[in-house]
Amino acid sequence: MIKLLKNVSIILLIILTIIKRPTITTAIIEAINIWITNIFPALFPILIISDLIISSNLINNITDVIGPVFSKIFKVSKYSSYVFIMSLLSGCPSNAKYTKDLLDFNLITKEEAIKILSMSLLYNPILILTITGYLNKNDTWFIILTNILINLIIGLINRRYYCQIKDEKKMLSRNFNLINSISKTIDTLMLVLGSLVLFIALSSLISYDHPLLDGIFEITNGIKENFFIENYNYQLLFTGILMSFGGLSIQTQIKSILKDYKLEYSLFYKSRIIHLILFILILQLKVIFSIIS
Repeated sequence: MIKLLKNVSIILLIILTIIKRPTITTAIIEAINIWITNIFPALFPILIISDLIISSNLINNITDVIGPVFSKIFKVSKYSSYVFIMSLLSGCPSNAKYTKDLLDFNLITKEEAIKILSMSLLYNPILILTITGYLNKNDTWFIILTNILINLIIGLINRRYYCQIKDEKKMLSRNFNLINSISKTIDTLMLVLGSLVLFIALSSLISYDHPLLDGIFEITNGIKENFFIENYNYQLLFTGILMSFGGLSIQTQIKSILKDYKLEYSLFYKSRIIHLILFILILQLKVIFSIIS
């Protein structure tokens, strides 16, 4: 029965793709434009820099300073602090790339990988400031900083989740290969482009058009579509909700980057629900305080 439903769904999708070909073509062009103007400029340089940090002794310097405190608070290895710090600058799905680097060098366990992924669903501040032009700057920074705070709270909640911590050996420096780094970065960014095209095209097949629905498929597109909502409070709410969830596109990118490790993602999904609830609560407190003042 499940196989039959799957086959029927595929056939219906093919039919819709043929019928709505002009719509899908427009969606694909839009996805490529988002990638060229927003994603590529934001991620390409920081991913190259991350490879340089991993190859040099700089990662040890960073984690020696911040790592011990981070490790004690969140019950993960000190190298997990590197993922969080880099994610503050570049956002997701770069957090998956940094996590994969640590797994590749055997510096963290798979359980640690899920814990740090769950608390590093962060976004490039420049990208968020660019695509949320419909919000005033104070509210945009409120959303960015609230997102960081909630990720830290999630880290505290998940600290009770047991994971084996690797012996904290020093990472040896390696020769930095620029050509290899560029090649890996392009591969990662092409994966991002592929998922962008797929999910924006899928969302275009649905007749009901709403920023939340678009954002469930692809967050960047959904946040940009919030511009067309007339109620400012709803714009703020929907932007925060989409950032809490991340969108199917980003979640697919994260899983694709880490596909070799076959991670268990239940903690990650639970954390997204917690993230959503906490954001709504904090937003309500903001509204109450603004009314009182």
